[in-house]
Amino acid sequence: MSRWRALADCLLPVALLLQFAAARAPGVVEAVYARGAYPVIAELLGRASGSVPAPVGELLVIPLLLAWSGLAVWNWRAARREQGRALATLGALSAGVGGPWLVFLACWGFNYQRLPFAVSVGLDTRPASLAELKDVCEDLAVASNRLREGLPEDAHGVLRLSDGPAHALGRVAAGFEGIARLYPFLTISPGRPKRLLSSTLFSYLGITGIYLPFTAEASVNLSVPDVELPFSASHETAHRLGVAREEEANYVGYLACRLHPDREFRYAGTLAASSYALAALARVNRRAYLDIAARRTPAVRRDLEALAGWSRRYRSRAAAVSSAVNDAFLRAQGQREGVRSYGRMVDLLIAERRTGSSPRPDSGRRLTDPPRAAEPR
Repeated sequence: MSRWRALADCLLPVALLLQFAAARAPGVVEAVYARGAYPVIAELLGRASGSVPAPVGELLVIPLLLAWSGLAVWNWRAARREQGRALATLGALSAGVGGPWLVFLACWGFNYQRLPFAVSVGLDTRPASLAELKDVCEDLAVASNRLREGLPEDAHGVLRLSDGPAHALGRVAAGFEGIARLYPFLTISPGRPKRLLSSTLFSYLGITGIYLPFTAEASVNLSVPDVELPFSASHETAHRLGVAREEEANYVGYLACRLHPDREFRYAGTLAASSYALAALARVNRRAYLDIAARRTPAVRRDLEALAGWSRRYRSRAAAVSSAVNDAFLRAQGQREGVRSYGRMVDLLIAERRTGSSPRPDSGRRLTDPPRAAEPR
């Protein structure tokens, strides 16, 4: 038994060493893991969990935590009799953290170390000028105004998904058919996003969706306003395709919405991209931001206010803690900007416009798709 404990004591150093090595060989990770092993792993995990309508990972989290805690305590007590309290504690920590971390890396986590999406698809991501940022903001604002026309509304004039949030999850995959045609290396089955059973709890944590890597499940908080759902579900589905970095999942999620056959999805994705872009513009040129924001139609403004109202309703200290934990996790995966990396999708939007490598959002003119923060006022 002590031999097994000795192996368990090495799990955390092994996990850290593998992650360190992977970060220094993104080309190898891309070829061997992201385009080799991971599609097989995702397909197997997706088949195993896909027959259950609820998120299997969410159902199992408490039993697994209890089992993990019990095993860690047992291991610590057994080791303490041979090694003393200090060494036993270090060994238990290594086994308790290193084991799950190795499983996480194998199931999905190595995707953080793959080649950047922009490199894989040939996007020009050199630093953008203010003029380029303003052009993208204008394009997206015009597109979102136009796409919003004639869409269903509730009694308050806010966007309403025609078939309701739960049924709309079944339509998410349609947008990823276009993704597979554009980028053949992202041909993993997108599956069907699932409804989080504890959506209210996730709302107080400030989380609109989550990807469960151990079961390959994109899971969505259905308490969010309808206008948020298509983009949030597409973002989590992008994670299932192996797009790990948050700004890249934002961009691929937006693109899946933009390529969707249903106008509700195209609008929701374009509005999300527009919000991120305008927030970036507000930080560097307030006057230009106000000028473009003032041209949003009343219907678009009602949708944005619904999103802001949802954030106000569920604002809590727990959300701040959740954001801090997410920030630390993302930094540990090499995303130096932490939660701010979500907004870096704007770099990819500008690079796409500059490169002209994919379809443009609908608009009335030629264009030369964690919860989003409300637009600055």
